[in-house]
Amino acid sequence: METSNVSTAIHGDVLVKQLGEVSFARTHCDMLELQRQLGTAPSGTLEQHRRETLFLFEPSPVVTLGSAATSNDILIEEDLLDARGVEIHEVDRGGEATYHGPGQLLAYPVLKLSPAERDLHRLLRSLETAVLETLEHWRIEGRREPDHTGVWVGQHKIASIGLSVRRWVTGHGLALCVSGDLDPFGWIVPCGIRGCPVTSMERELGHPPAREEVEAILADR
Repeated sequence: METSNVSTAIHGDVLVKQLGEVSFARTHCDMLELQRQLGTAPSGTLEQHRRETLFLFEPSPVVTLGSAATSNDILIEEDLLDARGVEIHEVDRGGEATYHGPGQLLAYPVLKLSPAERDLHRLLRSLETAVLETLEHWRIEGRREPDHTGVWVGQHKIASIGLSVRRWVTGHGLALCVSGDLDPFGWIVPCGIRGCPVTSMERELGHPPAREEVEAILADR
């Protein structure tokens, strides 16, 4: 799965990279490298190749394990995941296990936070708001769940959110289920919530929305 045709644009001071279908591992490495560069660059001196960036991409199949994940969060044998082309990656975001794959839109903002912006709870809520407003564009009624991070439609989760922060530079972000197969979520305990049903924009609408439009609406949030 490597059909990336990179498109870039500037939204305010943020470079938006629309990567298409790409390897999760490669994009994760690119994100970590930019996070490192921004973390070591003095404020106000960011060069063009080090500017704050929003990565938008459709990932290859992967189970990611956050800092709170345990071995019990994967419900099938790892060799079965491997046989199905699903990689497993331990990552430095918060949260437990989640699945990413074709049909999902991942949005990873790599931003250098000023002292006034260093409220991570507020940042998580802003990512939820971006998803809620994106869904609203298609008249899908999303909601927050008081005890969990993410976005739900009814009782079904449609977006997961998890961040990492290094030297006050953000990494990771959100995963919105746009279309595609949802069965792989049954192979894990999604975000530590047992029996959590998952939905997608395609399932709610009865047809898949145009991916480019979803990316544009989300990036504008």
